[in-house]
Amino acid sequence: MAKLDIPPVDEILQRGIAEVIREKKSASLSELVNGSNFAKVVEEIEKKAHEIYLKEEVHAVRNKLIREGLSKKDADMASKAFITDNLVTSISNTRRARGGSSSEGILRLVLNSMGIPCEKGRIKDKGYRPDLVIPSNEVISSTPERGVAIAVKRTLRERWSEDIDVFRFPRGMFVLFLPDPDFNRTKAEDMISKGMKEIYINDELYEKSGSFLTKEFHKLSDLPMNLQAYKAPPSRHR
Repeated sequence: MAKLDIPPVDEILQRGIAEVIREKKSASLSELVNGSNFAKVVEEIEKKAHEIYLKEEVHAVRNKLIREGLSKKDADMASKAFITDNLVTSISNTRRARGGSSSEGILRLVLNSMGIPCEKGRIKDKGYRPDLVIPSNEVISSTPERGVAIAVKRTLRERWSEDIDVFRFPRGMFVLFLPDPDFNRTKAEDMISKGMKEIYINDELYEKSGSFLTKEFHKLSDLPMNLQAYKAPPSRHR
């Protein structure tokens, strides 16, 4: 199936953030994050953005089928079947790619709202590009020891082993965004044996897996605290 007309990831994220802020009766993303558990906030935003994306996906498939000649009634039925049953490989692949981009985007936006400068990674080290960098690509490129390179995975079903190279940077971090049921003792040991040094996992997952986690593992909610050294100083008004 041809490419579908779905809003960009950042637009969907902004809509998801706005809905969560409204539901929580907060004035801003900064207020929401500072008054809540970091891991819970990013998970709620991810879920809301995913809901919005799925609705947009159905809408886009429906419109395409109508343009190709189906009646509105038949297009309604067919579009829901396509999405529910994952019958279209291209849609499934796009959904996975967007899911990864959404996780990176959420983390970037939330950290920035907390005063921790964070950018989408654009620099490469021997062909490897981190998903996010702190405080900036310029710092990571010129004085990498003064920054952090971060790899983000929504779940371990994605190719997490490709991100071992993030630890080639002086300080690298690996973030597992959701409470992934595929995470277990064997996976944890495999991650450490392959060279991962600083790993942040969903709080719920951390609590369930505590009996076999080593010092390399941290709660996702601890991430902002461990990045405080990079926090931008408050602006001074004359």
